[in-house]
Amino acid sequence: MIISQNDIDRILRFTKEAHPEECCGLLVGTEENVSHIIPSDNVTQGDKTKTFEIDPQVRFDLIRTTGQRSLLGFYHSHPNGIPTPSETDKSMVYEPDLIWVIATLDDIKAFRFFEEQQDFEEIPIQVKL
Repeated sequence: MIISQNDIDRILRFTKEAHPEECCGLLVGTEENVSHIIPSDNVTQGDKTKTFEIDPQVRFDLIRTTGQRSLLGFYHSHPNGIPTPSETDKSMVYEPDLIWVIATLDDIKAFRFFEEQQDFEEIPIQVKL
């Protein structure tokens, strides 16, 4: 995945601002190249320190303006954990082709879910200037 340092910095900032709750948002772009991110309120009805839900209106607005193919994936934070997918994350996968970026207060990693293995695998992050 290719992403700008500015977008990485924004995700890390949103992680700190939302702490101790999880932050979340959309990754927008083409192929594996993130053109920008769109933050979302965490609208989960559950424990926001352990789970997230992106506001459906944020996604609908993206699809309306750019189309479904511009959605590369999601980002969210694990404010008190490590940047690897949790069992809760695995249970939330319904679009396995999308990228999942997980941030902590000072780190960020990217993953893709593989249906055959029923598990996430880390994918490299390339920072564009």
